[in-house]
Amino acid sequence: MTKREFLEALRLALNGKVTSGQLAENLEYYEDYINTEIRKGKSEEEVLSALGDPRLIARTIAETGGSSGQSTEYGGSSEWYGGETDTGYQPRGPVGQRPVSLFARIPLWAWLILGLVIVVLVLSAVFSVITALLPILLPILGVLFLVKVFRDWLN
Repeated sequence: MTKREFLEALRLALNGKVTSGQLAENLEYYEDYINTEIRKGKSEEEVLSALGDPRLIARTIAETGGSSGQSTEYGGSSEWYGGETDTGYQPRGPVGQRPVSLFARIPLWAWLILGLVIVVLVLSAVFSVITALLPILLPILGVLFLVKVFRDWLN
């Protein structure tokens, strides 16, 4: 399949399912994306095989409201392409969204409990150190106090 065949298949699959403006926007988006990837050194065949079936892309676009969702950056309109970085492709979550991290899925009450546990652990560590040093510090402080009292008494 060539770039022209891909874009024509996408146009036919989107025709009547999105507005003419959305159709033009998506065709321009995919044409720009293909041209950019070719300029990066990939062959047209590689780019088109990475994109996948234009009919599936069209169905996804139609189901998500007709917009590619990208104005300046590639990678947000289909679940087959996740956005290229220096390390390669990154998988995406639902169409056009990055996957939610594990930390974002933890509810607020769990974060509050975790914070409380950390505070309790830090305080218990501080008090453990003080308790361990108390038998040593009390006699030293007692001697220093008595020395001060006797100095003041002699003066």
